[in-house]
Amino acid sequence: MIISRYISREIATSFLVVTLVLGLMFLSGTLMRLLADMLQGKYQADLLFTLLGLRSLENMVFILPLALFVAIMMALGRMYRDSEIVVLSACGYGPLQMLKTVAVIGLLASLGIGTLSLFVGPWAEDRSVAVMDEAGARIGIEGLEPGQFSSLGSSGSVVYVEHIDTNTKNLYGLFATVQGEHGLSQLTAERGQEYVDRESGDRYLLLQNGFRYEKKQGAREYRITRFAEHGIRIQEREATPSHRRRSAAPTRELWQSDKLIDRVELQWRLAMPLSTLLLALLAVPLSRSAPRQGRMLGLFIGILYYMAYSNMLNVARSAMSKGDLPAWMGLWWVHLLVLILAAILIWRQQRLFKQTKNSPVVAS
Repeated sequence: MIISRYISREIATSFLVVTLVLGLMFLSGTLMRLLADMLQGKYQADLLFTLLGLRSLENMVFILPLALFVAIMMALGRMYRDSEIVVLSACGYGPLQMLKTVAVIGLLASLGIGTLSLFVGPWAEDRSVAVMDEAGARIGIEGLEPGQFSSLGSSGSVVYVEHIDTNTKNLYGLFATVQGEHGLSQLTAERGQEYVDRESGDRYLLLQNGFRYEKKQGAREYRITRFAEHGIRIQEREATPSHRRRSAAPTRELWQSDKLIDRVELQWRLAMPLSTLLLALLAVPLSRSAPRQGRMLGLFIGILYYMAYSNMLNVARSAMSKGDLPAWMGLWWVHLLVLILAAILIWRQQRLFKQTKNSPVVAS
């Protein structure tokens, strides 16, 4: 029991470190893509961290299985290099006992990853798309492009901007058409900026130092008014739900569906927790190394096994989507191959342990 707790603690420590490193790598890439979308005016800056959190939840489904696999190989590999496993083997703690400890860890991790894959991940993706839809309905000055005509919300107003100062968010050289009670009005202004009324929360495009040209219906003359400031209210459009990918569909909906695309998605979600457990079992024999063996060689071989497993799952998923593989076979044959491979490697390791244990000791 003490040995199992020690091994579990070593694996947990490595798991936290690897998860942090992989999480930062994925987080930086996600942040760069979100910043690029924000600069293009697809959403406002206040939604950046909301979208970053939702995208991070989606990424954790793919990060955690790899992190656990690498953590087990790092922890057990260090124990092999430091001859700790040799001492444990001399005390009767063999590969099967170690496998039981790792299997419990893998099972607990697969339950957590299964929750992420089946419920949290789809919810996060659906919510992320919903947030983007709502952001698209809230068009502010971030959605304006220099040299292009852009609409402001659902009011029918159209604005043209010559230049936008990205630091101060000020607009220069504006031309706008506004739908009023008596018809269309044209406005020109030297500069403008977005203004939010603190009491009502309404947003306005505040034009400064310009002219307003009005013409009533049926009249021949234009009415020209010079103004120091003039506000155009930005009326938000109703958010229109965009097309949701099947990866954002609730798992319950996939269970009740007979469509091929839904079966593919369901098996893909189930593959995440199942692969977590299989990779944990596979990491036990792969982590075995000689005391003088290089520190990175075993980890490099393990990564090759992981890449082969991952690529086979993607190939099987693509073939199943195209109808080249029957639904009953789906992705299960890939998991079966990995399970057989893990069983063979574990059997060989246990056999070697028994031979070493039963070998006579020659005194010098």
